[in-house]
Amino acid sequence: MGGRRRCCAGANCAASPPGPWPWSATTTTPTEPAGQRTRNAHSIAERGHGGSKRMRSAIVIGVVALVLVGCGQAKERGVAYNAETADPAAVGEAAAGSATPARPISAVPAGAPMLAYSYDYSIKGAAQPLRDLMGRHEAACTSAGPQVCQVVSSTAYENEGSRLQSRLELRAAPAWVKRFRDSLAAETKSVGGRVTGADVTSEDLSREIVDTEARLRAMTTLRDRLQALLADRPGKLSELVEIERELARVQGEIDSTQSQLAVTRGRVAMSEMTISYNSAGGLAPKGVWSPLTTAFTDFLAIVAFTLAAMVRLIAWTLPWVALIGLAAWLFRKKLPRRLWPAREKKPAE
Repeated sequence: MGGRRRCCAGANCAASPPGPWPWSATTTTPTEPAGQRTRNAHSIAERGHGGSKRMRSAIVIGVVALVLVGCGQAKERGVAYNAETADPAAVGEAAAGSATPARPISAVPAGAPMLAYSYDYSIKGAAQPLRDLMGRHEAACTSAGPQVCQVVSSTAYENEGSRLQSRLELRAAPAWVKRFRDSLAAETKSVGGRVTGADVTSEDLSREIVDTEARLRAMTTLRDRLQALLADRPGKLSELVEIERELARVQGEIDSTQSQLAVTRGRVAMSEMTISYNSAGGLAPKGVWSPLTTAFTDFLAIVAFTLAAMVRLIAWTLPWVALIGLAAWLFRKKLPRRLWPAREKKPAE
């Protein structure tokens, strides 16, 4: 910079055009041609404009990043945030039934899943011991109280030959169910029976509960806005009636959703258990003579079944035999009166 000086006079001095940047003016030596000085000025100006474009691009990128971060946070807040920050005019339109608030997809909570368990057991043994065992199970559930265990249904069918088929359905708290399951095998063995089947199933209700809660919060916010609109905003009678009608509809949906949520939460809080008691007159003891004992039991059963079948056959055929015999007797009684006179005249001829 010390070896150069600015030329401001004479025909060879070319004034550079004013620009927005301080470095747009150039300093040249007296020996530089005017055209060269003009090209240098344009090059420096272009570099200045390029730098400003890069700065503007960086600013735009930063603003876009901030907007995206803000949108992500707003989405994570869910339906309640959107309903609380809604414009009153939009709420009025929703009250008139012209719009429905959008509900984003709810995420499954990060905590433990909300599972509804179902247990199914089959017990086989002698008829009378199983009947007593079923009574003890039902009494244990009843004594625990309705907050811990509830008897949903209890059915018992007893066929011929002391064959028992019973079914007990319970709904109980997980802690009570665990104690019951731990003692079921030993208790069944003590009465001479055994557990022949066990099935455990579960259903994840986490997403259903979260979605129902979000929908309930949105409808509650809408109801509050409608109530405020009805109290603070004077208007025509027709508009007030329309708002009241919409408010009643929203309140009905809130009550229905609350009932649905309570039922779903109850399925998680109380597990279902079904116990089947089956008997064929007693279990045959296991051992060497077990097949022979089973054969004698089957023999008696087959003989009894055959006799029962013969009795049923006689009962079905006896009316028909009597009817056919009566018809034959009537026919035989009338037929000889026409034929006997002819038979008596033949010897006389």
